[in-house]
Amino acid sequence: MPNSNLKDKHYNIDGEQLKYTAIAMRESRLKKAKELCENNKNCDEFNKLGGQQKLNKYTEIIKKEQQIDYKIKDEKRKGGLENQFIQKHVKERDNANPTQVGGVPLITKGNTFDKIMSGKDIYNESIEEEINEIKYLIEYMNNNKKNKL
Repeated sequence: MPNSNLKDKHYNIDGEQLKYTAIAMRESRLKKAKELCENNKNCDEFNKLGGQQKLNKYTEIIKKEQQIDYKIKDEKRKGGLENQFIQKHVKERDNANPTQVGGVPLITKGNTFDKIMSGKDIYNESIEEEINEIKYLIEYMNNNKKNKL
């Protein structure tokens, strides 16, 4: 199964416009014909399809494009984008639970690096700051009530 980034890419091979999937199919057919040629010594189909020269050309194109795609994804992964090598999927609506209650992430779980990279420490610090500000306001209001009496 070809990569989704490559499958609709067009190539001009010997004056013929071909998609990546067509090239991969032709390469597969040539490999099968070569295998039959080696086993049965009947090389008519292999030669008719273009022989070793075409097989090498198709294999070279496929490997080159796969390497380019891999390098792009690997650079994105190194840059911080996750899941570059995972196949795309569609979320199933039957399994989704929209009534599930979320909440504040637990501070004690996970390592420090993950918390810093995800921003959870900042999120937790801002909650602590807000709680401290609320405590200060409550103390301020209580002190004002005592002074008025």
